[in-house]
Amino acid sequence: MHIGVNRFPLDANGSFGETCVISELDKADINIAFGDVAAVTALAGSNKADNKRNGARWIASSSCLGAMSHLGTDKGESYLHVLSVADIDGGAGVASAELAPGKERAIAEATLVNAMQDAGKLGEMPSLVWLIVAPGNEEEVLNGLHGVLGDSVPIFGGSSADNSIEGKWVQFDGKELHHNGIVVAVLYMSEPVSCYFSSGYEPTELSAQVTAGEGRKIYTLDGEPAGTVYNRWLNLLEQAPLQPGNILQASTYFPISRNQGAMSLGVPLLSHPARLNDDGSIELFASLEVGEQITLMSGQPDNLIRRATEVTEVVLQTHELNYECRPRAIIIVFCGGCMLAVKDHLDEIQRSLLVLAQDVPFIVGFTFGEQGCFSDGISRHGNLMISATAIG
Repeated sequence: MHIGVNRFPLDANGSFGETCVISELDKADINIAFGDVAAVTALAGSNKADNKRNGARWIASSSCLGAMSHLGTDKGESYLHVLSVADIDGGAGVASAELAPGKERAIAEATLVNAMQDAGKLGEMPSLVWLIVAPGNEEEVLNGLHGVLGDSVPIFGGSSADNSIEGKWVQFDGKELHHNGIVVAVLYMSEPVSCYFSSGYEPTELSAQVTAGEGRKIYTLDGEPAGTVYNRWLNLLEQAPLQPGNILQASTYFPISRNQGAMSLGVPLLSHPARLNDDGSIELFASLEVGEQITLMSGQPDNLIRRATEVTEVVLQTHELNYECRPRAIIIVFCGGCMLAVKDHLDEIQRSLLVLAQDVPFIVGFTFGEQGCFSDGISRHGNLMISATAIG
């Protein structure tokens, strides 16, 4: 298996230009890519315009304010960061679809089956499933994938992002550009894969039960309006109360965790409060169930700055311990909300990753939702999370 990472700049015309060597990536079994909306859209346009392209497999997602790799960070310019994998001994497959309300689970099941067929491995369990999905119904998408895979295959990836939460995110599979879609890649490899899914937050002693809610909206906690309880918690932590409206930025350092099986294993699964409504309800970027116990979490800038390196260090150590080798590449998914909170430190984060990874190439996408597998074998959707996947 051969892995390489490339970084392609957009020119003044919003294209990759005549000197771009993206066409050389057609030789890869699969290309995993992150870039801002302009970069991924330009990639789709270049594929469509070039009749010589052979329909290479891509799983590309728009990333908040660009992306990052060992080759650099995006500072107001558009780049496409691409991790290309060639000569996979078991093969790879990709499929995509546009999502439709109420049909997310069925569409996810069908898309996964199509990806297996694309790999020529229908009915065989892959080593890894890489997922890119539009924000909104990630839990149903994961339920669909689990319906085919069970809990035997790790599912990692992220929800597409744009620069200002306008819903302009895109997903690309090498042929079709989606705005509310799902792209699924299945990798069949004999070479090792190691994954880690975590967050940079600590639990407080403040907890409550969800007593009324629906999907991604919670109405009451312990019988009181959710906003009243959340603001009381913030007051106890000497934070200003929040007014109705968008609270994404204000709540970035104070998400809530779901005390599921994931929490009992020592890793909290986070939900990011997005909006406080006039009726006291709170909308989130992840679903909660009535009866679930939730805990207020607390984060600090220093923790978020260090977290990418810490999570990558864990996956490197795990890989070397289990397989006695260094991986050939690392894919990091970093929550866009966390990135925005520490965006002035992106160069520092990239330098720390370079020191740690040494000669191992890596790419980083900044997402509006993260999917990953916990040590109980179940892959889940969360917010303000970070994952690292080591391959080869």
